[in-house]
Amino acid sequence: MELETIVVLVTVVVTFLCGLIAKKVSWFNNHLIPIQNILIGVIVAIIEFIITKDFSVAIALSGLIAGGAYDIGNNLKKITNN
Repeated sequence: MELETIVVLVTVVVTFLCGLIAKKVSWFNNHLIPIQNILIGVIVAIIEFIITKDFSVAIALSGLIAGGAYDIGNNLKKITNN
C-alpha cells in the first residue's frame, strides 16, 4: 500500500469520526477541528513507520502534526478569551 492511499484512507476515517463527534457533542466546534490534523498525522506516521521502517517519512509527516498542534493551541486561546 502506498503512502498516498494510506493518507486518503486515514483522512476519510478520521474526518468522518470527528464529524460524528461534532454532531453529538456541543463543545467540539470548528475551533477544535485541527485535532483532525494531529490525529491524521500521528496515525499515518505510525502506519508508515510500521510498514516501511523509514523514519524520514515519519518525520516528514510531523509537519502535519505540528500544523494541527499550532492550530489547536491558537484556537484554544480564542475560546478561552471569549
